[in-house]
Formats: sequence, C-alpha cells, structure tokens
Amino acid sequence: MSRPFYQNHSGLRFECTRCGNCCTRPGVVYFPGEDLERAALEVGLSTAAFRRRYALKLVEGIPALDPGPRPCPFYVEEQGCSIYAARPTQCRTWPFWPEVVRRQDSWKKAGLECEGIDRGPRVPLREIEASIMECEDAGLPEADPW
Repeated sequence: MSRPFYQNHSGLRFECTRCGNCCTRPGVVYFPGEDLERAALEVGLSTAAFRRRYALKLVEGIPALDPGPRPCPFYVEEQGCSIYAARPTQCRTWPFWPEVVRRQDSWKKAGLECEGIDRGPRVPLREIEASIMECEDAGLPEADPW
C-alpha cells in the first residue's frame, strides 16, 4: 500500500486566512466528549441547555449541530468564530483531517474551498499527524473523500 499523500512531503503548506469558508459551508459540526463541555462553558450554558439551544442531535453516536444550508451559528461575519477559544476538534484540526490529507486529489479539492491550503508556511509532519490522531481519538467519523 502506498504512503498517504501528506507523508510524501516534509509537511503541507497551510495558513488560515480567516475567510470563513469552512464555517459557512453545509455540514454538521461534531461536539464529542469535552468539546461539548468547553463550548457550553464558553457561551455560559450547561451542556443540557447548549444541546437544547443549538438542537444538537446524535450523529454516528456523537452530539452534532446541523445548521443545514446556513452557516455555523457560531460564525459571526467580520469576527469569525465566536467560540474560537473553545472550538471543537473538527474545527481546530481543519484541514488536517484524515480524509483530506491522505490523498493529493482530496487535498487539492479541499483547496478549491479553502484559500489557506497550499499557502503560508509548511506545517510539519508531526503536527499533521497530531491533528489526525486528535480526530481519531475524538471518534470523528470520516466524511467521504473530496
């Protein structure tokens, strides 16, 4: 079996431009384990109240927010993520998700939506692998490859 795409390089280039594309595209936002507790605390709610207010549902066994075609409710135009300090694993590890970095075509397709991909400094291999492990440890399901 061939090595994952990201391992064929001495890291991948990425620099967040704070464009908000990742926060405004459709898709669920997972709040596994401590992510739910941190986010609830950040907005001053109990975890139960946070679940109710944001209508979290279990998706593949993980509490998740599904804003439908709308942007993430924590995304504020001109500010960015209003819970940035407590953003969930899924958001913290973007774009170094297993399904994005394993194949070059997935990385390139993600780059069509994320202007920070392939720009800025090279992120070391150890940091990419730490993000992948963080996603796996949180039990985040892998989306279909791009």
